[in-house]
Amino acid sequence: MQAGERQAISRGLAGIAVRGENNPELWRGYFERLLSGETIGPLPFGSGEQRSVRHAVSGQYAFRLEPDRGELPGPSSPTLQRATRRIVRFNGQQVAVGVDLSAVPERQVADWLEALSGELAGQGEGGQPPPVVFSLRAEHGGCRALLAAAGANRPASIRAAVRVGAQTFGCGPLWDELLQASHDNPRIELVLAGDKQPLTDLMGTDRPDTVMPLSLFEAPGNTAWLGIQFDLSTIPAEQIERGVGHLRKLVRVGARLVDNLIDAVVWPSGELREDALANRRLAAHVTGIGDLVLRHGLNPEEFSTLRLIQRWLGLFKRQLLRESLRLAQERGPYSALGAERLVQALAPRYGEARARRIIARRSPRHRQLLALSPYCVLPRIPSAIPARAWLNLLPVIRIADNLTMYGSRARSSLNRSDYERLLRSTWGLIHNNPGA
Repeated sequence: MQAGERQAISRGLAGIAVRGENNPELWRGYFERLLSGETIGPLPFGSGEQRSVRHAVSGQYAFRLEPDRGELPGPSSPTLQRATRRIVRFNGQQVAVGVDLSAVPERQVADWLEALSGELAGQGEGGQPPPVVFSLRAEHGGCRALLAAAGANRPASIRAAVRVGAQTFGCGPLWDELLQASHDNPRIELVLAGDKQPLTDLMGTDRPDTVMPLSLFEAPGNTAWLGIQFDLSTIPAEQIERGVGHLRKLVRVGARLVDNLIDAVVWPSGELREDALANRRLAAHVTGIGDLVLRHGLNPEEFSTLRLIQRWLGLFKRQLLRESLRLAQERGPYSALGAERLVQALAPRYGEARARRIIARRSPRHRQLLALSPYCVLPRIPSAIPARAWLNLLPVIRIADNLTMYGSRARSSLNRSDYERLLRSTWGLIHNNPGA
């Protein structure tokens, strides 16, 4: 991207982000400087996708396709018509869509995929299909049909996300088939299954049943998410050496920018806009860890490197939470938390003033925050260091509020054996660290 083009986009995004600010000119300067670099940006759907002002945010959403009993896909199918309208209309608002097929009978999965891909072909911008990812549980009988569709050589390539869990790991033939298919085909993603813990334990655990198409993690259907990435490898070395002060400023401006953009998304349905504003679901992806290690000449096999990265990410997470809490003091916590109701419940025991202090300390502005993918430890820059060595950094993902499989193109640097090790190790780490 040319410097002039980047500046124009930065000005456009900053203009969107300051619409609700009391002092817009002050924050416009901060936002423009932040966006003019490469540290903060949207999540691209494809490797060749260009950033634009319409990418002000990476909105993402998923729903379950639930045909009526006995309904078959066809021109007159109400379910097919509704699904197509939702996908195409949402794409017009720059919202990537996930479609989960777990409610479709196994013998009909291929037919529904064929019908949907046919309806979507050429309906996106520039004649390209809308950004959509189809997902399915690994144990669903139609899983092989989804794999075949993603592997087919067709103009409108299907992207597939297969949700794998403990049962999948225990089924040798199925696991081997999925492992080989996803290792060979970049359009097939393996997404580790499991409940997502909200940032505060004042709310219950989400029960996921779909896959977010950009972040590639499980989440409840019909929930709206904002995805954005903080690429640590793009921070100039001299700024990293400045330490905590620069990081605090980066996170402070970045968190405010993202919070403003949540309000600026034009969600194409009232249901999604209500969820976005009530829960303020944020997936702040930290990427570029492997490249950061490489740039500083560190050895990924040394424990001191792992400790250093853990300290950095721990500091980043604390700053992110601190800014979310600070924004909650200024603007209020996310609405679905029901802070006033919680205060009234605690007031008889602690008194209203103390109850408010208790809730304020545990009431962030956002329902989720830090998102990490196991792929973030793999360098995108070619390196003489063996690919397996980078897997020693995988324990850093325990710091995350939300585990994702974003950035999976980095898996091309791994052979099949190391790819399996990455997935199994990640599963073991997150399921031995409740609430991570």
